[in-house]
Amino acid sequence: MKHTIFRATAALLLTVSALSLTACGKSDDSAKVTTTTSAAAPAGKFQGGTEGDDKQTGQAPAPTTAADLPKPSVADLNDKVTKAFDPAIDAKTKTDWIEDAALDPQLAQKLVDAAKANNVKVTITNVGDPSGGKLKADADVTIDGKPVQNATVSFVADGAEWKIDHNYACSIVKTAKLNSAACQDK
Repeated sequence: MKHTIFRATAALLLTVSALSLTACGKSDDSAKVTTTTSAAAPAGKFQGGTEGDDKQTGQAPAPTTAADLPKPSVADLNDKVTKAFDPAIDAKTKTDWIEDAALDPQLAQKLVDAAKANNVKVTITNVGDPSGGKLKADADVTIDGKPVQNATVSFVADGAEWKIDHNYACSIVKTAKLNSAACQDK
């Protein structure tokens, strides 16, 4: 019986408190009604705007993917690599053929210097299928006259053309112990 009286008294006090808070919050301006809440929604729940207690989830953002360009020919890629290593072609023109070369306008010249210093020769022999804006091409590569086993050259789709992957260009530049802003770790 003691507990029943206690519960009834507690319920009565809570009701009176709620009514007195409501009465204190009323304004003389009856045309203006504002409702605010200071209670936070439980963790994992949305506050308002949804019905039910079901968990609400959105869709993951769509990944940005480079459109695949048509598969280039072996001759096209050999032409690009040969020109990239050619000291007679100005570096500004070569910047358009190497990914991220704009980060270091001298990357193309450093690539030429590195290839010359290490007597690097590259001949594309087979072109893989493009996937996700990238492709790998098998190549015969020699450094100082020594063949590199299972060599590949990576290319990336950029705009309307295939460019030499900056990681590949940087690997040659770093082999010659040259530095480039385009070749810093990201």
